Amino acid sequence: MFRNKITLNQNALGFNEIYKVVDSKKITRLLTDADEHDHFSKTLLNLSRKCQSTDLNVCVLKFIPNKPNLFPAKNEIELLTDVAHSFSDVTPIPLLSIKIDNSNFSAYLDYLQSCYDTIEELNSKPIMGILPRLPRELYPKLLKFYVKNQISSFCFDFDGQTPDHLKLRPIMRYLNTEGILDETLIYGINAKPGRALKNTNVIPSKDFIAYGFGLDVLGENHIGAKFSREYLKKLREAIANQQENKKRVFMRSDYGYYKTANGAEILSSYPSDTAIKLDDILHDTQSTLQKLFNMEQQSLEAKKIRVSLNTLDLNETILTYVGKKEQIKKDMSRFRIAAEAVSQTTLQ
Repeated sequence: MFRNKITLNQNALGFNEIYKVVDSKKITRLLTDADEHDHFSKTLLNLSRKCQSTDLNVCVLKFIPNKPNLFPAKNEIELLTDVAHSFSDVTPIPLLSIKIDNSNFSAYLDYLQSCYDTIEELNSKPIMGILPRLPRELYPKLLKFYVKNQISSFCFDFDGQTPDHLKLRPIMRYLNTEGILDETLIYGINAKPGRALKNTNVIPSKDFIAYGFGLDVLGENHIGAKFSREYLKKLREAIANQQENKKRVFMRSDYGYYKTANGAEILSSYPSDTAIKLDDILHDTQSTLQKLFNMEQQSLEAKKIRVSLNTLDLNETILTYVGKKEQIKKDMSRFRIAAEAVSQTTLQ
């Protein structure tokens, strides 16, 4: 995620995500209108230019068909994969806004094969496999396809759900059985941070602790909550009166997401290693600065967990370190079980 005139801590950089949703109508315009194609390409080019030359760039596209469960046609796959390849150092297979289950899993594998073949027609980059929300029994079959094609980096789409060890464990087990767990990269997106109750000033950062479940990189959540039409109507009315509940910032001191209604509760623990001022976050009506601040601080904390604990304090492990974080102590039992199941080379 990038914004002009905003400076982030350079130590938080290294992995950059460009995320675009493309529906069937948009693809038709890109295929038939040269001006539309050039404008889209220029937009992505401007985003990619904001990255450092040493950063790993990933352009994730999500395709929304004009009819339910309709997979992209060949010319649509060619466009989607060309865009992903052109603006990525590791080319992700495009996401689909389609529910995958036993009834269409074979068609999904055909789609993946078509994407793989299209990228490989002219390719010098690694390919990143997509792990959508699936019935548990389908993950081994999906991973078998990736392993067969020597794909060792993956994008896990939480689809707006809160990360849980149970979602990732079958994937980690399969990769471990294949003997490639320590060679893989798992990048998570669209992870829900946790339910933000309107009367609660702080909630646990349930998205960030997914690092302990096997993630190597945690990207942004681009999916809103899913509710019935009636509930959404009531929710809009409530949000109109309590808009500040949506704005929460991640505090590395205790792994909590705090309301930013007035900033009083986080003033004393607001980090000094950010160029984003608290006052600017409080007055940002679009929540842009809040999102950038959270991504920056989570990236810094993830780097500390991976690097600093291995080199600066040999007596402290990730479990003892994270166990001191007040807001996630209730989740430590799940975290401990998950951490012990993951390769100790990444955790201790």
